[in-house]
Amino acid sequence: MISEALAVLETEEQRNELAEFYEKNKSRFYTIAFGHLHKQEEAEDAVQEAFLEIANKPDTFFSLSDKKRIQYLYAVVKNVSIDMLNKNGKLQSEELSKDIVYRDDENIIENTLLDNISRDEILSFIERLPELQRNALMLVCLSELSTSEASQILKVSENVIYQRLYLARKAIKQFIEERNKNDDGKRIEINS
Repeated sequence: MISEALAVLETEEQRNELAEFYEKNKSRFYTIAFGHLHKQEEAEDAVQEAFLEIANKPDTFFSLSDKKRIQYLYAVVKNVSIDMLNKNGKLQSEELSKDIVYRDDENIIENTLLDNISRDEILSFIERLPELQRNALMLVCLSELSTSEASQILKVSENVIYQRLYLARKAIKQFIEERNKNDDGKRIEINS
């Protein structure tokens, strides 16, 4: 996906280093872009464009530590995504890919209940969560960022991230319980 960016770099060492960095962190950057653009193809384009920008100014990227590189690229991906939104004039939404949203995360839902609820229903519910909760959930649970990293990206305190995750998980739990209650005529409890 970043072959264009790799072709711009002068040394094989830089190409290898950037390719390795991309492979290790691509889902994190994709999630940030998708959080702004809400379209899979545009999010992929934004990540590719961000890596191309980095390859065109390699001195900045390669002078940073790994942690600083991640923060730097978060900023570049976010800015590229915002630029794409501004260019297109408005945010457009698209259904989330099942591969992006669904992961076996026992902190969100118990796998045993998934037999009674389709992935499409869960995706639809997650899409209806308030944006602030949805963004925190995507960054921490789906992109596997730490709450500290998510707080830096969303520019809020770590406590705010914990609150948003709590509310999102609580809403998902209630949705699953209600859905199972309606299907079975009996209430199925989820242990928190």
